[in-house]
Amino acid sequence: KTLMEPVRGAVSTGSSAPTIKSTKGAKGGARPMLPPDVPQHFVPLRGSKPEGSELVYAPMLLGSSQIRFSDSKSGIDSTQDVAVLAPIADGPVAVDWDKATAAELAVADFERDPEEAAQFLALPASASKAKSYSDWSKDFGGWLFRTQKVELFKSPSTKEVSKPEESERDFRVRLQQTGREQRDKGAETLRQKYASKIATLQDRIRRAELAKEKQQAESRSSQVQAAISVGASILGAFLGRKTISASNIGRATTAVRSAGRVMKESKDVGAAEENVAALQQQLADLEAQFRSESEALAAATDPLNEKLETISIKPTKANIAVKLVALAWTPHWRDESGSLTAAWQ
Repeated sequence: KTLMEPVRGAVSTGSSAPTIKSTKGAKGGARPMLPPDVPQHFVPLRGSKPEGSELVYAPMLLGSSQIRFSDSKSGIDSTQDVAVLAPIADGPVAVDWDKATAAELAVADFERDPEEAAQFLALPASASKAKSYSDWSKDFGGWLFRTQKVELFKSPSTKEVSKPEESERDFRVRLQQTGREQRDKGAETLRQKYASKIATLQDRIRRAELAKEKQQAESRSSQVQAAISVGASILGAFLGRKTISASNIGRATTAVRSAGRVMKESKDVGAAEENVAALQQQLADLEAQFRSESEALAAATDPLNEKLETISIKPTKANIAVKLVALAWTPHWRDESGSLTAAWQ
């Protein structure tokens, strides 16, 4: 889908030509004689004549303009040529520009003379007056100001804006390179943000592991010393020393103290192990947070899945130049029933 279509956003864009009512009962006639100051052009005939049909020209109003769409914020400065055909009717409102269709022809493609042996449908009275075209030109400029706009795609992550007439697919493809560059830059910022934190935790874990090993070594040493002290006390008792000596009391006291140190060292080892486990969990949480932010960054800078915004740019009146408003004779094939088929598409 292309959003930047200033004409197509306001006028019919179907492949069919502007609808002309059946002319059954209206045979048509010769080319009307018009004042020289009434501008008129002929839409070129295309295709071959269907069997049993005749060529007739139906009057329509051609509006041609050049519109500049400019917006410094989005960096857009584009000029578009707009050419439309609008039906002309009898009545108080002879021309309704809202019923206009894209001409799909440049003004230079129009011809100065009709095909030979063609019939002409009746021309509304207002279309034979030069002043009408001056009024319709003003109305055409006002209609363009009210209806014409440029709609562009915008990437929320990169702030890039699509180019004139750039499709969504092409814009996303172009965004891929920008997205990669921004993603790499964001990833480097994330790495720098977490690198020092992770390094600090890893150093704390290393020192905690050393402290734990030291506590474990001291605990083992205390356990051995306690076992020796208790063993010496028990051995002294079994050797038949029946009297309580200072030596026996000293051994027993030492054994009790050794047992106390064993209990304390065991608690210190447990605390050191808990400290290591807590630090390792902090590191795991930090690494998980880093991965989460990295994934969020990748998703935010994914141009293929990013939800694009649209911005509308309308022209100023000063940037609308009406080039031509003129009578346009459009060729049609009329069958035996009076039905008309466009003969220029």
